[in-house]
Amino acid sequence: MNKYFKYLALVLLVSLSKYVSAQVEEIGSKNSLFYYSGTLGKAGEVEFNLQMDEPEVSGSYIVEKTGDWFLFNGRLSPDNDAMGVLVYSESNEYVASIEAYFISDENSFAKEINGVWKSADGRVRRPINLKKVAELAATANTDRPHAGE
Repeated sequence: MNKYFKYLALVLLVSLSKYVSAQVEEIGSKNSLFYYSGTLGKAGEVEFNLQMDEPEVSGSYIVEKTGDWFLFNGRLSPDNDAMGVLVYSESNEYVASIEAYFISDENSFAKEINGVWKSADGRVRRPINLKKVAELAATANTDRPHAGE
């Protein structure tokens, strides 16, 4: 009977170590989802979803006041502390760009995003200031459509 419990303990330990290893790999994954809330100049409050699949970023945001919804895609800076994205309307028209940097600390990557939203013609510039509300578990790499494609 004692031999049986030792075998069971060994099987559980091996299984658990594989699970813990998988969790560490997920946490260190380069594919992450973030949800932000904040402001976009005079447009007002926005809800912002950001997916990072290094070095690419994509996502969407909605302007609360009007309900207008936009898609974006772009790239992270080489040191992953900033991003540049192109913004498209629901009808897939290029409407703006966003250049922003991340404010991080040792416990929270990109806890804030601050930058500038620029209209496609370059005439309108608005500050964008976002605070992280949630960070979702890393996801498997999927073939998702990107804005502008």
